Amino acid sequence: VQGGSTAAGFPFYYGGSFADMLEQRLLQSAPERPVEVINTAMAAVNSYTLLDFVDEIIEQEPDIVVIYAGHNEYYGALGVGSTFSLGSSPTLIRLFLSLDHFKTVQALKALLSRIASIGKPAVEEGSGGTLMSQVVGEQSIPLGSRLYQAGLDQFRGNLRRILKRYQKAGVPVYIGTVASNLRDHRPFVSQLAEATDTEQFREAVRALATAEQRGDSVSVLLELVDRLIAIDSLAADPYYTKGQLLLRAGRDPEALDAFIAARDRDQLRFRAPQEINDIIRAEADAFDAVVVETERRLATTAVRGIVGSDLMTEHLHPNVEGYFQLASAFYEQLASDSAVAGWQQTITDDAARSELLVTEIDSRVGEYRIKQLTGSWPFQPAGTLSRYTLPERSEDPIEQISLDLFRRKVPRNVALDALRSEYLKQNNFHDALRATLAVVQRYPFLSSPYVSAASIMVEQRRLDEALLYVDAALDRDSSAEALSLKGSVLLAKGLRAQAIPVLESALQLNPESIPTGYNLAGAYALSGRIADARALVEDILRRDPGNADARRLAESLGR
Repeated sequence: VQGGSTAAGFPFYYGGSFADMLEQRLLQSAPERPVEVINTAMAAVNSYTLLDFVDEIIEQEPDIVVIYAGHNEYYGALGVGSTFSLGSSPTLIRLFLSLDHFKTVQALKALLSRIASIGKPAVEEGSGGTLMSQVVGEQSIPLGSRLYQAGLDQFRGNLRRILKRYQKAGVPVYIGTVASNLRDHRPFVSQLAEATDTEQFREAVRALATAEQRGDSVSVLLELVDRLIAIDSLAADPYYTKGQLLLRAGRDPEALDAFIAARDRDQLRFRAPQEINDIIRAEADAFDAVVVETERRLATTAVRGIVGSDLMTEHLHPNVEGYFQLASAFYEQLASDSAVAGWQQTITDDAARSELLVTEIDSRVGEYRIKQLTGSWPFQPAGTLSRYTLPERSEDPIEQISLDLFRRKVPRNVALDALRSEYLKQNNFHDALRATLAVVQRYPFLSSPYVSAASIMVEQRRLDEALLYVDAALDRDSSAEALSLKGSVLLAKGLRAQAIPVLESALQLNPESIPTGYNLAGAYALSGRIADARALVEDILRRDPGNADARRLAESLGR
């Protein structure tokens, strides 16, 4: 996966990203083959970074490349409006990147980075500063201006090179159209053109405000908004107001057009204009890439067919449902194209949604990140130090785990383990399993998370699934814990003959394990090996005289 912060999964990341959701679904659809979705996306990068990664990605011989990018062309690293820009010449910038392996160029980049950061404090909780507020060099890029066109040319040229290289290497590319919050996000910057009669525009604004206060009809208000647009067709706010009025009138298709016009005229260019998607479609067609209409997918599921806060956390980052829809769009296209070898079954949206690995701490940390982002410019007025505050300590154990994770006091795997333990205290096996499976997805090479998942499945009496997970654990590490658990699961399934050698192996690895010895003694007894069972029970009672279960088993065995 290639892209910026949306492709990376901000603000949730991990199970809340569309990449992880897609991987989880593909694993279920093709269970007989290894599936790994590698996410190279990161915040504040644009098509230059994507292009820079292409050769290294090709070296890994991927089956498919998924791209979701386009919002960062102006303010991403080396973008035409970024604080770290080398100008608007794509040729010069690509040359700069191609020389990156030379030590002199690396030193120059480091120097430029230090210069760019002078006077900029580190972004910390409560500081009111964000990466978003630090990357903007040009706060006003009007529609159709030189910089606006330079951003489009930059994207077109880089995307063309990206797709051409993948095509030459024989790597299929699935590229999504980008979506943003149209309905519920007012433009960041709405400015008048230099030639506009400012006083005439202000008079028209006052007339509109007066009409609203009088309670005039929507049709009257629309006429007044159209007058504003006639005075200055490049100002963004009148189009946004028109979209809201058209929604009130029930004229949703026209409202959509007005919201698109408002976004495209927003001079602070964090949201990609419609022309970015036009470029995606044209370049994909030229180089045999598959266009996934992710923007359209979000619109079809949005309230009234216009993407808003029902699918977005702020101006362009999706919420969990929004990310789910992005993942579903890519998944369905891959299924339709039979693009994944070993495909056995198609997972429905309902089934996939019920098994999402977005935990409660992921959701809470995501909320904290959104509060941090929207607490400063450009969501707040420039110069306003808008602090967001979070408690230092919380009586709610899950909130405390979330706070510690957000403040990076603990790594995520430790936080998830604490979350699992908290749920188990509450006998909440469903959410405990979700937290454990989130660790499995992130660290599939570790044995212990599979053992933990299998243990919870045993509590839920999901023995067949537990056996699959404990076998996966044993594939990674033949630990005494995993062998003991497998033996107990086999016993619970009534498979004593299979359970005995497994439990014997577990006991050989850990002779001090009383639970393993007890289970093996029970298996021996049920199999008629009374002497072997008695010897194990007596050994347990020597080490743990108060063990009531072992004493009852000893009494049942007799002398």
